[in-house]
Amino acid sequence: MATAKNELFEEINAWATNAVFNSPTWSINQLDYSEKSISAVELIIDEMSTKNHEISEEQLDMITQEYGCYMLMTAHRLYGGEFYWNNQFEQPMLIVGEPEACIALLTWNKVKGRLLGDKADHLAYFFEQFGGDAKAIESGKQVVYI
Repeated sequence: MATAKNELFEEINAWATNAVFNSPTWSINQLDYSEKSISAVELIIDEMSTKNHEISEEQLDMITQEYGCYMLMTAHRLYGGEFYWNNQFEQPMLIVGEPEACIALLTWNKVKGRLLGDKADHLAYFFEQFGGDAKAIESGKQVVYI
């Protein structure tokens, strides 16, 4: 099991690194795995959403995975936790607060929704809400951010 977790961590880290590498030039210095950097991700995805009709389904999935993993890796660096694969949603998730609580973060659906133009899927706000729970773990609390 530890090997599978290590492999998942490496895969998430690789996708996050690709997000930074493939980002617009103006944003590269802003993608520093800080909470503030998620605002840059929001701007990047917003910019891409205006061109989503030009993006193939394969590219859409790749962008979703890259920036979703960037958000997961940022959360991991800020709040710790463990990565797991969620079979139901077929994507990785970060769980913080165990064993006292379970605060779970799944990002791919939010990134994809935002990429498809749904302004309600505001990534910086979503991350801020998760961060609030991750910073102040309440014993027994169980919440899933998806």
